[in-house]
Amino acid sequence: MRVSVIGLGYVGLVTAACLAEWGHDVLGVDADESRLEGLGEGRLPIHEPGLPELVERGVASGRLRFSTPSASAVSSAQVVFVAVGTHDGAGGWQTMTIRTTIASIAPDLADDATLVVRSTLPPDFVRRLASLVNEPRELGGQRSVAVMTNPEFTREGAAVRDFLDPDRVVFGVCDDPLGRGESMLRKVYHATDAPVLVMSGTDAAMTKLGSNLFLATKISFANELAQLCDAYGADVAHVVAGMSYDVRVGRGFLSAGVGFGGSCLPHQVTMTVRDSETLGISTPLFAAVEEVNDRQRRAFVDRIIAATAGASKPRVALLGLTFKPGTDDMREAPSLEIARMLIEAGIRVTAYDPMEAARARAAQIIPALAVVDRASKAIMNSDAIGIVTEWPEFGKLPWAAIAKAVRRPIIVDGRNCLDPVAMALAGFDYIGFGRSARSVPVEEAGREEAGAASVVRERTLPTRQGYPVERLVHRGAESRVSEA
Repeated sequence: MRVSVIGLGYVGLVTAACLAEWGHDVLGVDADESRLEGLGEGRLPIHEPGLPELVERGVASGRLRFSTPSASAVSSAQVVFVAVGTHDGAGGWQTMTIRTTIASIAPDLADDATLVVRSTLPPDFVRRLASLVNEPRELGGQRSVAVMTNPEFTREGAAVRDFLDPDRVVFGVCDDPLGRGESMLRKVYHATDAPVLVMSGTDAAMTKLGSNLFLATKISFANELAQLCDAYGADVAHVVAGMSYDVRVGRGFLSAGVGFGGSCLPHQVTMTVRDSETLGISTPLFAAVEEVNDRQRRAFVDRIIAATAGASKPRVALLGLTFKPGTDDMREAPSLEIARMLIEAGIRVTAYDPMEAARARAAQIIPALAVVDRASKAIMNSDAIGIVTEWPEFGKLPWAAIAKAVRRPIIVDGRNCLDPVAMALAGFDYIGFGRSARSVPVEEAGREEAGAASVVRERTLPTRQGYPVERLVHRGAESRVSEA
């Protein structure tokens, strides 16, 4: 099929490349000429695992091409996807970009074309979508076209896999009296056997919004649970593992730490609360989700400040800047707010992230933040190390050697991604979220035969202003932990 994709950002470029992989003839359209120039030279504007290979194959085969906006860019397409941004960059919705885009392309659509909006939309806007497309066409003597939505459920860092092998595909019907739009979209998605759900455009928008609200709620729930684990001396990782065997609960997104970021969850929670107030609807659960998420960043900063108390001109290493691993996206990244608060508290902050684009963006946003190109540079001579993004490489660092290269061997793990026992064995004080250690008598610590080493894991409270520090008390030349 002949497909045009308008907007080549995180959603649009993945959509264009994956559709070309499925054998469609795809034209990617973007107004940013530098972006198009980079794509022509094999340089992608975003980092997404697997995407460079798809783009390269698509371009080499001739199934994927790129163009600036023009009438011909949409007039020959059977299906036109719109994937422009709807986030205002300040925690809210903006629909001006999509309005402008639709106004510019609507007159050039072929009479038998289908317009599909893939951008995430506020539900009340979806109801006006068909009229924005077809009223100008009708005034100009043109036929109405099918107007559909196709919300994306891809995760940054796994977007290619999620597109090619989706859990479900959702079609939202805005204006499709003859069923042409649904028929065309089914042909677009011919290569997947995932369930296809056809519903109204508003229902589709609410499905997308509802999914994100639920995921955000699970994260904030995990953070509330972690508070209880800290209070009772439990390990939230063990608790969540035990809960996850219940099919009604599941494991996904039950992760305690600094909370969620990115372009979707934070602003959709915020706008849901604001829009609900405008409608006179009370949404205390979603308001609490937002409150808990905001609190977690402050809690991380408080742990750092407590850990560095007494240090002269304390220096902190922040590991991870992007809102999640596997991407270079800095939108609503918790690291930015955390860095600002630490700097305002008089702490010198040096940050590292594997993504060069993220490092450059963070340095631009926060001039007082020192950004370096290697983890070792950030860590050297620090008074505390804070993990903000759970990049896999951080778990592979030589922590025992690092413990000797820092001024204070303290780690505040904002993602609970490191093994507390391993970090204690490496010589660190470990501070996580909901991962306080239990007091274990020496006799229960797992002694070996006479003369062998033994290790006791103990909880020391109050420590670091009440934040549990997990330690190992070593007895003997070599130690290990035996846990029931």
